[in-house]
Amino acid sequence: MKNYFFNSNVYIYQKEVKWKAIEINTVRKVIKATKTERYGLTIKLSNDIDVKAFNLKWKGINKPTNILSFLNNDQIFSNENNMKYLGDIIISYDTLLKEVKSRKINFQDHLSHILIHGILHLKGYTHDKEEDTRKMQNEEKRILKNLNIKNPYKV
Repeated sequence: MKNYFFNSNVYIYQKEVKWKAIEINTVRKVIKATKTERYGLTIKLSNDIDVKAFNLKWKGINKPTNILSFLNNDQIFSNENNMKYLGDIIISYDTLLKEVKSRKINFQDHLSHILIHGILHLKGYTHDKEEDTRKMQNEEKRILKNLNIKNPYKV
C-alpha cells in the first residue's frame, strides 16, 4: 500500500495498484476544490473486493459500490491545528471503470464527481429528501464547474 499525504490532515492510501498518478492528482484537485484540506480526511483508493467487505460490514449490503463515505460521528476536534476530522472514504477502481465504460464517460471526471459526492456527505449533505437532493446536486455542479467538468445530471 502506498501512502500519499496531501497535508498533515488529509491522507490518501493507495491499496490497489491500478490507481495511477493521474488519479492521485485528480483526488488532490478535488480536495482543493472542496476546500477539504483544512479538515481531517482519509481516502483509500481500493478495489471491489475491499469495498464489498466494507459495504457488507458497515452497511449490510453484500456487493461492491463505487464509493463509501464514513462520517466521523465522534466530532473529533484538534485544538493543536484547529482541525475537525470529517471521516473516511473508500473508492473502488473496478466499479468506477465499469461505470465509465458502460456510460461512456471520462474516468477522471467520474472520479471527481463521486469523490465530491462522498466529501459532501461527510460535510453533512444528504439526499434523503427532494430538497436535500437538490441542494447537494447544486453544490456538486458548482464544484464540478470550478474544475471545468460538465454537469453529470444533464440528460
